[in-house]
Amino acid sequence: MFGYMTELTAVEIEKTMEITAQGDDMINLLFHFLDEFLFLMCDDPYFIVKEVEILEFDKENFSIRAVGRGELFDLNKHPQGTEVKAITYSNMQIYDENDKHEVYVIIDI
Repeated sequence: MFGYMTELTAVEIEKTMEITAQGDDMINLLFHFLDEFLFLMCDDPYFIVKEVEILEFDKENFSIRAVGRGELFDLNKHPQGTEVKAITYSNMQIYDENDKHEVYVIIDI
């Protein structure tokens, strides 16, 4: 998602921001998880995330705590890419099998 917003090779790890999200099911949790990270880029000061680390993940109670690592967005340093307007539920999918873990998300740009 952040790769649409800027060139991630230009982003340095200077700061961390922690997010928490809860949902009613796994799809709802994924939506809120991504929305919390999107909010970091939409709130002033704008924070661009290069790396994400999951600190806690409770599949039974649909909650997650994670940290995003990156830096404050600076137009002089970070090329402006496509604005991500919103996370969508449109065709959102989660594959969680023993040997395959994938998510499919369409974002509104």
